[in-house]
Amino acid sequence: MEIFGFQILPPPPSVMPVYNFENLVLMFFIFMVVGWIWEVIYTAATERVIAKRGMLHGPWLPIYGVGGILVVLILNPFYRMPALVFVLAVTLCSTVEYSTALAIERFFGCRWWDYSEKFGNIRGRICLGGMLLFGLSGTIAVCSVAPVLNDSIDRIPRGPHRAIIIILSAIFIVDVVVSFLFPNRGKGVTYDIQKNSDKSDHSDDT
Repeated sequence: MEIFGFQILPPPPSVMPVYNFENLVLMFFIFMVVGWIWEVIYTAATERVIAKRGMLHGPWLPIYGVGGILVVLILNPFYRMPALVFVLAVTLCSTVEYSTALAIERFFGCRWWDYSEKFGNIRGRICLGGMLLFGLSGTIAVCSVAPVLNDSIDRIPRGPHRAIIIILSAIFIVDVVVSFLFPNRGKGVTYDIQKNSDKSDHSDDT
């Protein structure tokens, strides 16, 4: 990918990438951690609070892992068509984010993100800026980053590769179980539904 003649990201591969299960598992963890780091930085900048983002207690956000893997798997056949990938990534990621927000609101009675004050939001669960950002990041992932990650992971010897997967998966499963019973909450992490529902209803009219 070039901007003003400068190559800032690797170009799309000449042949369609092939992702095996073990590589996808490691990419799932990478996407989760990168998403968590991004949200911590974003929350610190916008809300002036250092918050350990997400429902889980570890430094990872499953929605980024799930969304990232779905985008890579479903949109991989279009890896040489970035405009199409962008549109499809916006649609796919927005659907995942909205449905996830709705599910956790129903189950836990609060929100782990809220866009009620953002332009173009839909009931505070998704917003235009977030949709465009996910479209851009999804396009970069499918067309440039994921193939490079896949090749890099392939270079890890099989023994350490599987050991990393087993260790990370065990820690993640424990975190999911614990967080299901005692979810991470607090300032900059969770948001009241009732207070923000009224705001989002007004935003839907804009």
